[in-house]
Amino acid sequence: MKLSNVRKILFITLSNIGDAILTLPVLSALKDSFPKASIDVVVGPRPQEVFRKDPRVNKVFIYDKHTGLKDKITFIKKLKAEKYDLAIDMKASFLPVLIRAKYRSALLPVARSGIKHKRLIHLESLRPFGLIYKQQKNIYIDDEARKKIENILQTSGIKNTDIIIGVCPGSKSHLKQWKKQGFADVINSILKNPQYKVILIGDTNEAGLSKKIAARIKQPGLIDLTGKTSLNELFALVEKFNLLLTGDSAGMHIASDLGVKVVAIFGPTDPEEYGPRGKEDIVIRKDLKCSPCKKAQCKFGTHECMAVISAEEVLFAIRKILG
Repeated sequence: MKLSNVRKILFITLSNIGDAILTLPVLSALKDSFPKASIDVVVGPRPQEVFRKDPRVNKVFIYDKHTGLKDKITFIKKLKAEKYDLAIDMKASFLPVLIRAKYRSALLPVARSGIKHKRLIHLESLRPFGLIYKQQKNIYIDDEARKKIENILQTSGIKNTDIIIGVCPGSKSHLKQWKKQGFADVINSILKNPQYKVILIGDTNEAGLSKKIAARIKQPGLIDLTGKTSLNELFALVEKFNLLLTGDSAGMHIASDLGVKVVAIFGPTDPEEYGPRGKEDIVIRKDLKCSPCKKAQCKFGTHECMAVISAEEVLFAIRKILG
């Protein structure tokens, strides 16, 4: 499909932070393809900060799926009045049709054979229009956030010569979380080297988990910043890491986009769909008949796919990447 005279674009992204990060290459491709076009974004309440300061974005419209029908109709009318030339929808909803965008992505996009990763599937929505994505970092980080993180690191006693390892122990689903003692054992081993510093990250809901892990750390050099940064500041913080240890989490997608090396622990979810994509990244998982189950609950009640992963193999992966 050939596009012409595209001046206003609506980009409809997803409602969770990690999922929204995975759609950012589409935003980059749209801006690169239409540098003079105005791009507005529809996003859920949680990931809105991803787009608020991004200079590629003109307006951010917050869509809350929990609002009533009257509010949703008002929202649709508001978007329709903008008269978009192109609407690209990561939700595959009827919204582009309802607002009567001149060009719009398919309701049921079909990925080419062999494409499984969500990041690549999202980019497939651009293929019918002949739009191409150029490999790049897609997360925008403002200077103010970078300065704030620099101050935090200096105040925490981190030197430029230190090796900073981020640890993101939480995840939206508890089934994707590795055991607390496993994280504690890995951190205690890492911090035996005084050149290493470990920073715990996550959102405010995960602060309790990080505190429980921090209570088991016997070595100096641990800094707990869980829930203590804004999302933009978290981006600037992750950018400073030499490596991130994590499960299947938003932190993993942030690190992967920014080119930070990742050791990712996977259990019920599929790394071929959601895993990190760096050449040096390592995914640790067990090849069990039930994994990846992609379920919200473990039907056996054992959580074996995560429970049997040892601290020793996680440490081996970290040392393999850091050398």
